[in-house]
Amino acid sequence: MFVTGPRFFSNYKGMTIRYEEAIERAQSIVPVAKRNIALAEQMRRMPEENVKAILDSGLMPLMRPKIFGGYEADWMTQIDCVSEVARVCGSTGWCMTFFIQHQYFLSLFPLEAQRFVYERQPDPTILTSFNQTGQVKEVTGGYEIGGRWNFASGGDYCQWGIVGGVTRNQDGSVAKRLNFLLRPEQFRIDRVWDSMGLKGSGSNDVIVEPTFVPANFVYDHDDALIGRAPGQSALDGVLYRSPLILNSGFAVMTPMHGIARGAYEAFVELTAGRGARPLGAKPADRVDVQIAIGQSKAEIDLAYLITEKLVATIFEGKKPTRIDAVRQRRDMMMLKQMLLSGTNRLFDLSGAHGLLGNHAIQRHWRDLHAISHHAQWAAPAIQIAGRDALGLPPLPSDTYPLD
Repeated sequence: MFVTGPRFFSNYKGMTIRYEEAIERAQSIVPVAKRNIALAEQMRRMPEENVKAILDSGLMPLMRPKIFGGYEADWMTQIDCVSEVARVCGSTGWCMTFFIQHQYFLSLFPLEAQRFVYERQPDPTILTSFNQTGQVKEVTGGYEIGGRWNFASGGDYCQWGIVGGVTRNQDGSVAKRLNFLLRPEQFRIDRVWDSMGLKGSGSNDVIVEPTFVPANFVYDHDDALIGRAPGQSALDGVLYRSPLILNSGFAVMTPMHGIARGAYEAFVELTAGRGARPLGAKPADRVDVQIAIGQSKAEIDLAYLITEKLVATIFEGKKPTRIDAVRQRRDMMMLKQMLLSGTNRLFDLSGAHGLLGNHAIQRHWRDLHAISHHAQWAAPAIQIAGRDALGLPPLPSDTYPLD
C-alpha cells in the first residue's frame, strides 16, 4: 500500500469480496485509463472504452446491498480501488467513484424503487445532481419536477438519475428537501462541460422536462441525514443503516487520495530523472526538495489514516452521536486541506517541466483543485466544530441533528 504507519480497523466482516480481488479488478482498468488520458480531456468526457473497463471489472456491486447482488464493501476498499485508477487518470477515477457509489444513494429510496432499477439494469449506472435548482410541485401520488441540474459527472453513460429539489411553504420558505429517482426516459444530457480540471469527467447538465415522479421514488434528504430514509430502515447492512451525515462526503473525497498519490509519484519520478542545472545542483540533491518530498508524503499518508478512522466510526456499527457527525465532517475538511497542501508543495517545485501539458503532475494538480471547488467543501464544518466546543447554539445551516 502507498500509506505507511498504523492502521485503523473497524473489524467489519460484512464484505463478500476479498480485498485483494477487488484491488486486482481495479488494476484491470488502469491500462485503459492510462491509454486514453489525452482522449478523455479532448472529448471532455470518458471514452466508451473507459466506461466498458469499469463495467467489465466486476466492481459495480462493490457498495451495493447484498439483497441486490452487492458485496457490501466498506469505504476504504472503494477508496483503495479508485486510487489505483485515479493515480493515473483523475477524471476516470472520479467517474468510477460515482458509478460505484451512487448505488449507495439508491439504497436510501424505498425498496420498491430499488427493485425497479435492479430488475431492469443489474449494474445500474446512475447520475446524481443534488443541487436544488429544479422546480418541484406536489401532486396527487407524488411530485411533478422539471428544470436544469448541473454537474452530473459521467451522465452520458447513465441510465438513471437522482436529482434534488425542494417544496416550499406559502411564504416561500423551504418545506422539504427531497431527492427524486428518474427513469431513463425522464432526462437528457446537455454537453456544456468545459473545465480546467477533471476535464474528462463529462460533468454536464441534466435537463428534465416537467415529469411525474411517484412518491415511492422519492426520499426526504433531512430524514436520510439522521438515518430515517425508507431504505435505511429496510436494509440490514451496517452502511445502509447509518446516517447519511456520516457517509455523504465519501464520494467527493474518495478520488482525491489517488490523485494526490499520482501527483507525488509523478514528482518523484520527474525529480529523480532531472540532471544538474547550469547554476545549481541536481534537484534531487537539493535539501529543500528532499524535505518537501518527506512533508508531502507525510501529509498524504496522514490524510489516508484520518480517512480510515472516519470509516471505522461507521463500520464498527455503534449508534452515532452528534459528536461523531461533527468530527467526521470536520476531519474530512481537514484531510482535503492536507491532500491539497501535499500536492501544491510538489507542484510549486516542479519547475517549467511540471507545467508541460503532457506531464502528469499538472493534470493531477488541476484535477485535485477541481474537486476542492465542489460545493461539499462550502459547508461550515470546521466552524460548527468550534461552535460546539464553545457551547454556542447551532447555525441555521447546521445539518448535524443527531441525538
